Amino acid sequence: MSKVYYIGVRNGEDIATLSNKTIKLLQKIPFLSSIKKNDFVGIKIHFGEKDNIGHINPSLVKYVADFLQKKSERVFITDTNTLYIGSRSNSVGHIKLAYEHNFGLFQIGIPIIIADGLRGRNFISIDISGKHLKSVKIASDIVNSDYLLCLSHMTGHMQTGFAASIKNLGMGCASRAGKLQQHSNILPSVLKDKCEGCGTCVRWCPGKAINIEGGKAIIQKWKCIGCGECTVVCKNDAIEIKWSESIRNLQEKMAEYAFGVVKAIRSQCMYYINFLTHITKDCDCMAKNEPPICDDVGIMASIDPVALDKASVDMIIKINERDIFKIGYPDIDWSLQLNHAEDIGLGKTHYDIEELVV
Repeated sequence: MSKVYYIGVRNGEDIATLSNKTIKLLQKIPFLSSIKKNDFVGIKIHFGEKDNIGHINPSLVKYVADFLQKKSERVFITDTNTLYIGSRSNSVGHIKLAYEHNFGLFQIGIPIIIADGLRGRNFISIDISGKHLKSVKIASDIVNSDYLLCLSHMTGHMQTGFAASIKNLGMGCASRAGKLQQHSNILPSVLKDKCEGCGTCVRWCPGKAINIEGGKAIIQKWKCIGCGECTVVCKNDAIEIKWSESIRNLQEKMAEYAFGVVKAIRSQCMYYINFLTHITKDCDCMAKNEPPICDDVGIMASIDPVALDKASVDMIIKINERDIFKIGYPDIDWSLQLNHAEDIGLGKTHYDIEELVV
């Protein structure tokens, strides 16, 4: 069984208390003694969508950054651009929003690197030979990291039931093309009533799959590589993504992407912490302030993302005496992501909990 560490948290605990508990969990990182001062150490996090305040507090992240900087001079905080159009769909807007949420260099002491580049097109293909995917498109600067610490705010999710480490890895470390590959089984299409025929998408399409015909853009499906680049560069929102993948396939593809990240960096160079605080019905991609749906539960950590997510769900259910994720989304079976992740060798659903005392 995989080891999972747990520290309880009560509602209203201050940042100093939460930070001390987080540091206690960080001290369990197996690779700490292996980090050299010139190693690139990434902290994978979600900066929160605009107006969202449920994301991990940047003051807490500063404590984590300070802890890791005692080992390496090259610690950075990272995320990838979104598939949907918005402030986080390009690196400029993404970093600006991170600054607005107090994740700037002067606030947390380390730089922000958006791992898939300016427009989300920078990725490295990792062969995985999965059930759904033969290879996955992982953001380049995730793959190029020497070590990765995955900090996940556990929430509910409208497509996966819950979101934690597996989603932070699988969805959060994928390039835009990788996100499209997970979410859709249909290629993008042009909304002719919005298209002005400006040709911007034609110039940016890496597959040379778009032409202007009759003053409108036309996507040649047989050439389209499904990168999603056209959806970002179109200023009129005239190119539509079909969010068409089934719940089961989406969760299984997400697990396969998470497997690709671990394969690229190596499992012994990764560690995961889930924050079971301010748990909301929806994930931090929602551009609103959602109230928590239960009391704070704690902070959990492991070298195994599958065991960690399963233990986190189990702990929330145990303490609240109900499955809050199933209540939020009764038609979604959240166990799909866990079961497929175990089947492909990402981790184990059987675990042993060690409770730490601060």
